[in-house]
Amino acid sequence: MQADSQSAAPQAISPEDVEQLSSAMNGDGVGVLRNVISDLMLERARSYVKQQLEKHNGQYFAEHGLEWTAESSLDSVFRSEGFHAVLKGLYEKAMGDSPLSDRITPSIRVLSGVLGLRHSNLFHYDSYVVTALVPILIPTRPDEPAGHLVMFPNLRNVRRRAVVNILEKALVESSFARRLWCSPWVQGMLGGRIVPLEPGNIYFFWGMRSLHANLPCLPESVRSTALFHFGDPHEKSIFKQFSQRRAKAVSRRLAARTR
Repeated sequence: MQADSQSAAPQAISPEDVEQLSSAMNGDGVGVLRNVISDLMLERARSYVKQQLEKHNGQYFAEHGLEWTAESSLDSVFRSEGFHAVLKGLYEKAMGDSPLSDRITPSIRVLSGVLGLRHSNLFHYDSYVVTALVPILIPTRPDEPAGHLVMFPNLRNVRRRAVVNILEKALVESSFARRLWCSPWVQGMLGGRIVPLEPGNIYFFWGMRSLHANLPCLPESVRSTALFHFGDPHEKSIFKQFSQRRAKAVSRRLAARTR
C-alpha cells in the first residue's frame, strides 16, 4: 500500500493488501492501514471540528453526506481511487459478488459535552458490509478516557434479507440489550475487545457483522472520527426507510433527554 505525498490517501492497492486486511478483519476483527492520513490533513480536519463544535455549543454532533468531507479536507480520502479499491475488494471478499453500487456513505461524529456521553456505548450493527474509520481527534491525556472503539468482532453473518436485519438490529440495539453489551462478563464471554485508535491510521471492520460502539469520554474532552460505509446489500429494499427512521428517532430521544 502506498500513499500519495500530496493527498496522503491510499493510491496504489494490490490484491495482497486487500487479502491482508480481510484476513485481519476475519481474525482480530480489524484491519489497519497505518500512517496514510497526513498531519496536515488531520490539522485541517481538526480545525473544521473546532469551528462546528462552537456552532453546536460544545455538544455532540454528527454530519452525513458529502459537504462536510470537502470542508474538512477529508474528501481526498473519499475520492481516492485506492480507497475505493480497498472497499470494493473487501466487499467482494466478504460477499463473493460485486456490490449493488460503488456508493460510499460518509459521516463524521464528534463526541463532546453531556450529549457526547449519551452517544457512548450505543452498541449497534451497521447497515453496510464494510466500515472504514478515520480517527481525527482522540483524547490523549493520561487522566482521561480515550473513547476507543469497543466491539464484538464478527458476532453474526451478513444478513441478506433486509427484514431479518431490521428485526435483529431492533433486538440487539434495545436499551436492555445495550446494558448487557456493556457488562465486562458478557464482553469476556462473547469475545469483546477494545481497539485503541490512533490518528493517521484507517481502521476497517465488517460493520454489518461486528457489534460495536465507542467507549465514553469526559464531557470536557473532544473525540472525533470520520466513518465511511460501503456495500449496503439492502439498499433497494422497501424496508430500508424503516431502519433509517428508527436511527433518527434514537438520536432525537438522546438529544431530548439532555435538554
